[in-house]
Amino acid sequence: MNINKWSFIGALICIPLFLFTIFTPALFKFFQMTGAHPLHIIFGVTLLVFVLNFIGLKDVSEWKSMTRSITSLILTGVLMVVIGFIVIVGSLLS
Repeated sequence: MNINKWSFIGALICIPLFLFTIFTPALFKFFQMTGAHPLHIIFGVTLLVFVLNFIGLKDVSEWKSMTRSITSLILTGVLMVVIGFIVIVGSLLS
């Protein structure tokens, strides 16, 4: 099992999941009934993929896998910063 490849796929899945969560207002009503904020869930999934990226660094053997690993680390890192900013500013304003 190549963790590096699956973490890259997970990073690519996190971005549309984040965009779907941001731009779907009906989703917020569903999560208001359950009590969980959807961005907290997306942040947790992104954090899990970020940790899997670091674990996947041990499988790097050629330049393609290194590029894939660095790209997924950058994607998930930026996404965690964006989600963290939205959650922190949103909690300060509410």
